[in-house]
Amino acid sequence: MPSTHSIRRRSAPIAALMAAITAAAALAATASGASAAVGQPPPEWAVNAGAWPAHNYDLANTRATTQTPINSQTVSRLKVKWTFAFKGASGFGAFASTPISLNGTVYLQDLNSNVFALDRTTGRVKWQHTFDKPSVGPNGVAFGDGRIYGATATDAFALDAQTGKLIWSRKLTRNKREGIDMTPQLYDGTVLISTIPGNVNSFYKGNGDGIVWALDAATGRPKWTFNTIADGAKLFGHAKINSGGGLWYPPSVDSRGRVFISVANPAPLYGTKQFPNGSSRPGPDLYTNSLVALDGRTGKRLWSEQALPHDVRDYDLMIPAILTTLPIGGVRTEVVLVAGKMGKAFAYRADNGRRLWTTAVGRHLNDTGPLTRTVETIFPGDFGGVETPMAYANGRLFVPWLDLAIRASATGPATSINGSTSAFKNGRGGLTAINAATGAVAWQHKLPSMDFGAATVANDVVFTSDYAGTLYAFDTRTGKTRWRQNTPAGINSFPAVDGDTLLVGSAAAGFTKNPKFQLIAYSLS
Repeated sequence: MPSTHSIRRRSAPIAALMAAITAAAALAATASGASAAVGQPPPEWAVNAGAWPAHNYDLANTRATTQTPINSQTVSRLKVKWTFAFKGASGFGAFASTPISLNGTVYLQDLNSNVFALDRTTGRVKWQHTFDKPSVGPNGVAFGDGRIYGATATDAFALDAQTGKLIWSRKLTRNKREGIDMTPQLYDGTVLISTIPGNVNSFYKGNGDGIVWALDAATGRPKWTFNTIADGAKLFGHAKINSGGGLWYPPSVDSRGRVFISVANPAPLYGTKQFPNGSSRPGPDLYTNSLVALDGRTGKRLWSEQALPHDVRDYDLMIPAILTTLPIGGVRTEVVLVAGKMGKAFAYRADNGRRLWTTAVGRHLNDTGPLTRTVETIFPGDFGGVETPMAYANGRLFVPWLDLAIRASATGPATSINGSTSAFKNGRGGLTAINAATGAVAWQHKLPSMDFGAATVANDVVFTSDYAGTLYAFDTRTGKTRWRQNTPAGINSFPAVDGDTLLVGSAAAGFTKNPKFQLIAYSLS
């Protein structure tokens, strides 16, 4: 019986041939005047399906692969193969994204916006493009058509994947109160990226707008924009004070070319003495805290569903939407799965946005309705709920979450934790497995510190981590712990799987006295 590894190796030429056939067919269709296919990833993704070609692995954002020998029976054999040391760090550490890996190269972006290409086998640096422009993160890079795409806090860019040379750059921010902190998404020759209402120097200070940009992948020229604030430049009627919206992570794209974006919160958070309970922005504050379906070719809004109108607790619905097909009422139905800092996961129909279920994770206290003038303890807090990407496999949704309180009133926070180590030590986390068709909890693990480490599935194991720097691998069916590993720093980045190798960024302050910021490659071989 041939080994899994030998099957994978033989299938690579077949995958390459199929990708070439698909590309040729698309070219022929275009030449003959037929409509070009929509909802298509870059051609390199199919050829590198056994690696990790995109931030969330695919356009459906599943963060799950079956093309690896890593599973519940082999995961305990993972050992360190090589490490790559990060130099310099921000308040959020040195690295807070997903490394992507394809064509034998690992690509990543640190929190100073610098981009690296590493040899997948040895970790040796092939090239580096230095920007030295700090970002709050998570940021990260995308690969397509021989180019690497990413952004600094102000500009989207494309680099040559072989050399790291800059091909094009385009400024997207309108003013100094806006920024960019997400990995772009690539589909149909388009780079989709969004601004947010803040940067390392200023957040939610007024006149900060979250605008989604669709750029031509080859040239950087704009194709369309979508403002995540429904009234545009008016910013809920008070532009000097209000701000909000924007995307943290890459959206999902389906085979019909629909783009599903998860939008962040409105501001001022909580409220101010002059405008308690967010009264400077009366009403629901669309499209913040919303799942929005767009036509990927035009940017036209198809539908939107707001998970939390008029948010006063910083409860972004920003986790990247996951697409799958599930039996709903006995009918196979395309479903969108999403979550946010309100500590809840949601399922919606992809065709019309009808909500199917809602499931809470983590601790909840004083988390609904208007705030009072009296300071209250609130769970989830600013750094609470679901902060990083979920994963989906075999009918189950894997949701990382964390508990960390904030004390606040209708006029603002009583204290600011500012991501401090002392405050973070009070936080706890966990990973919950949910039946994606019903919203029922299948199993749950509580972790000793906060889970900023997303979820990543390899066959029947799901990886996550805690901020203290511990990696975990759980059995996707039972929740049983299959592997556990301590790292030399805290973790607020997301694992990727390339063949027999697990790539993990251990590059946050965590609670280690002398942390070593690294990208670590664990291998079965």
